[in-house]
Amino acid sequence: MKSFINLLVLIPCLVFSQAKTAEELRAQDLKKYPIQSAEIKYEITGDADGEEFMVFTDYGWISLKQQTMTFELYGITSTQSVHEITDGDFVYRLNPDDSTYTIKKDYKWSQQASYKTPEQVSEAILFSMGGQQQADAALLDKKCQVWTFEGKAIQELWVWNGLVLKRKAKLGDRNIETTATEVKLDVSPNPILFTYPEFYKEKK
Repeated sequence: MKSFINLLVLIPCLVFSQAKTAEELRAQDLKKYPIQSAEIKYEITGDADGEEFMVFTDYGWISLKQQTMTFELYGITSTQSVHEITDGDFVYRLNPDDSTYTIKKDYKWSQQASYKTPEQVSEAILFSMGGQQQADAALLDKKCQVWTFEGKAIQELWVWNGLVLKRKAKLGDRNIETTATEVKLDVSPNPILFTYPEFYKEKK
């Protein structure tokens, strides 16, 4: 009897932990951000140079992030590139060098979205990261919550509607700042942006 009771307790946990696609989350009328779609361009400055681009739809459940950053390490110039596609709880990181991708699952938004507002979820995540909220500040005429993180690689985040518009980070002894330079709302991105080439293979 005890084993049966334990099984009943375990089953809801397994179901709750099952990763879901954007389509499944949309069917539950859940939102990651209170904004349906947006496109954001960033500039990377400080001890690195580069740019970052983010575009999303489906209230954030489908998104693309691209980043290219150049910095000097021990007298050698290095370039770091990121290409990530998110579909619900699934995050695909593409590597064009060998035409592969890896998959990770990120539940921190979807598992709280069913009982919290997008703003409450965002604040809960920032608190769980060890964040402390400071006085609000404005960027691109948008009122941002400013969060600081003591002893972390990410030192400061400016957050507007759950979206990070400014990020201050420390990479080794280098200070890197990523700042939004343009925000477009209610965009209609080409769906091909959120897909990877068919010849890419999953890297286990």
